[in-house]
Amino acid sequence: MKDIYQLLNDVNLDEIEFEEMEVSALEKANVKRTLKKSIIIKNKQTKAWKMNIAAASILVGLSLTSFVTLPAYAGNIPVIEDIFRFFDHGTTGLSGADKEDFNESKDTQKKNIGLYYDYKKYSNEINITKESNGVKFTINDAVFDGKTATLTYTIESEQDIGNANFTLPRISGMYATGGTGITTKIDTNKYVGFLTVNNLEDEKFDVADIKWNIDSIKNPDNKTEIKGDWKFDFSVKATESKVQILSGITSEKNGVKVNVEKISITPMSFTLFYNQEVSELIQSTWDGVHVDLEIKDDLGNIYSGQENGGEGAEGTYNINWSKTFEKLDQKASKLIITPHVKSSHNSNAQAKPNTVKEEHKLDDIIIELVK
Repeated sequence: MKDIYQLLNDVNLDEIEFEEMEVSALEKANVKRTLKKSIIIKNKQTKAWKMNIAAASILVGLSLTSFVTLPAYAGNIPVIEDIFRFFDHGTTGLSGADKEDFNESKDTQKKNIGLYYDYKKYSNEINITKESNGVKFTINDAVFDGKTATLTYTIESEQDIGNANFTLPRISGMYATGGTGITTKIDTNKYVGFLTVNNLEDEKFDVADIKWNIDSIKNPDNKTEIKGDWKFDFSVKATESKVQILSGITSEKNGVKVNVEKISITPMSFTLFYNQEVSELIQSTWDGVHVDLEIKDDLGNIYSGQENGGEGAEGTYNINWSKTFEKLDQKASKLIITPHVKSSHNSNAQAKPNTVKEEHKLDDIIIELVK
């Protein structure tokens, strides 16, 4: 299938047919990011990317001011084919001007392309649509790694739904789950989104039997709500995965201990399972303690990731966590894990509560990967 740049190259353009349309900062950023990634990807695969310069130069001009609509040829431009990548900023490890001027070096072993870059490739096409009360809701794709299900969806609604809120899907057999999600507007009356549902227990599943019963879509921005009936029922097989059990992989400092228990590697990502143990002294001093992981490998690659949530006993800071990272470089033989401890408490000095935050790193944890 041709991508949007190839399609634009096949069009005879006349500047009088362009119409300018104001867009949000998010949409401008998405155009710039998608353009840069598309050019980079084609440069990796073949020198034929030069054929797309005409179409690319059009979008470069648009990125700073506005989108351009092509009324005569609108039917030729496809919808977003990879919603995973649409939401994937993919610049972990870069900052400031480096993010804006993202450029790949021939000396770099692995590019920071983002956590969800390969998810479409390993996903299942669902394409189930339910319509109720003037709102059309479509589940596009789903991928399941045995612990986490990730879905993409499209919504068409004449009413503004903003970053829509609704109930999370349920997966049969999973009783302790967490999840994240986001919805954004891409065109008049059209929205796209994606979400994850994570199993917080130890059990791993071969199939995710997913039921998603939505009876309300809420707009958190203007506090409006659309009542309806959007019910989905489908199954997704788990991707292939390899699990490496780890023992005695710990790091401890200042009353906080981190234990890395196992790593699960799939074709599109890898997930680390770890827990934090907090001393009674720290628990009595701080109102909250959270441990996050920063990961690189022995080749110098830095991996972007997404936390899947945690589970722990009420009233304790001892929590089991998992975090999913982008595709593992097959040439890597070691992972270097840096735990970041973030603590906070409220100070009532002079009867004016203030949140005090502290952050420190634990010593690196080294994992030898089993091939």
